[in-house]
Amino acid sequence: MYWMIGAGLGNLFGNIIPFDLKGIEFAMTALFLVIFAENWAQEKSHESSLLGLAIAAISLIVFGREYFLLPTLIGIWTVLTFRRPKLSSRLERIEE
Repeated sequence: MYWMIGAGLGNLFGNIIPFDLKGIEFAMTALFLVIFAENWAQEKSHESSLLGLAIAAISLIVFGREYFLLPTLIGIWTVLTFRRPKLSSRLERIEE
């Protein structure tokens, strides 16, 4: 419920208060790179991260820069869903 109120207020104030988005592309890219690097450092197995990078690269080549995001998300979700049992068992072996 709180996110609905926050989204509504954000929409309301976003239309009232002028906001310059200049430079946000750099900030968002840096944010996601830092999140990825932190997760990479904490992972015991990098298979899921490497799968995500590979699927993103393939989608970028096939669909182009403007249209690769949705196919990437669908591809990552599909592959990780079907590989979940194998990834879980591999992670359990690594933790032992």
